[in-house]
Amino acid sequence: MATIVNTLIQGLTQQMVQARLNTADATPFLFATHFPVKKVNGFIWRTLQNQLEKKNVAADLHTDNGTTLRKHRPIFESAKGDIPFISISRELTRSEIKDYQTALAFAQDEDAIKLVQYWGNDVDFCFNGVQSELEYIAWKLASNAGVLSFTTTNNATYANEFDLDYDVDDDMKIYTSADWGNKSSADIIGDLAKAVKLAKAKNLNPKFAFINLDELYRICSADQIIKACASFAANALSIQQTPDLATVNSMLARQAWLNGIQLRVIDQTITRELTDGTLTSGNPFEDRRLILSETERLGTTQYDILQENNDMIIRAERAHTIIKKYGTAEPQSEVTIGQADAVPVFDTAYRNIYIKTDGSDWE
Repeated sequence: MATIVNTLIQGLTQQMVQARLNTADATPFLFATHFPVKKVNGFIWRTLQNQLEKKNVAADLHTDNGTTLRKHRPIFESAKGDIPFISISRELTRSEIKDYQTALAFAQDEDAIKLVQYWGNDVDFCFNGVQSELEYIAWKLASNAGVLSFTTTNNATYANEFDLDYDVDDDMKIYTSADWGNKSSADIIGDLAKAVKLAKAKNLNPKFAFINLDELYRICSADQIIKACASFAANALSIQQTPDLATVNSMLARQAWLNGIQLRVIDQTITRELTDGTLTSGNPFEDRRLILSETERLGTTQYDILQENNDMIIRAERAHTIIKKYGTAEPQSEVTIGQADAVPVFDTAYRNIYIKTDGSDWE
């Protein structure tokens, strides 16, 4: 077993690693906006399962001397599970550490920023790796109606014990009357109107429609949408143009039967590296899917921190993310690890309508 030392990077301190972690850019990741981070006590995630409470239950008419009837309080059943452990690591080899030490020996003050890159890039890499996994889970789970399976094709370790299935009722999952990819036959406004009507019948008040970028292209390219977004004169002269997102949302807001629905586009690319080194990249938000939701906040990212007491490593924390650095004396290497005990929890799973936009039923 390799001998572990605090670090092989000359001059590196815990304060330096913490400062680098604090400045890592989290803005490219969308999960923290739609699944805000929330610390819990214990490594169990929980949500309220019965979310179809009737919101506007009418009072009854009574005589002056009558007894007021008590209305039933909905039973809330907690959906819960183990919070998975997320981890990623990278190392500097002996030759890379030698390059750093050589650069350090000849460095001037203006070279300080360049020297940080020798170890700072690995901090960024591991921080981004943890956020990327949470991003993947959040959007794959949401766009697949609360179902997520880890297999050897999407996870470097086959952790099938963390498969998730919120068991959303089948009547919350519908499909369009025609393929939205067919520009001439797609009835996007009609399909959305039917979905809103279904949602209203279930005491839901949908305001947002989540889609991926490819779906936005299909919507904007549909003949029906192009005409609905164009002016009377443009339609009369057949000089309509393909609308942008803002124009489509403005048009949707004017359709009273659509309840003021606004599109929210998930434009994200996550790369996964498997054990054989194979890289796959793509949007975790499933294609040909739309989520009709009452709110932009779809859930919470729940986490807890495992407390450790190990003077042999450098350790830094930022919310749910832990960064560790240590060196191994033989063979010589500098290891950086990113970790989190965290998972996006789909709190609104039972208050959404899920739509397949290719005209085919859910399997």
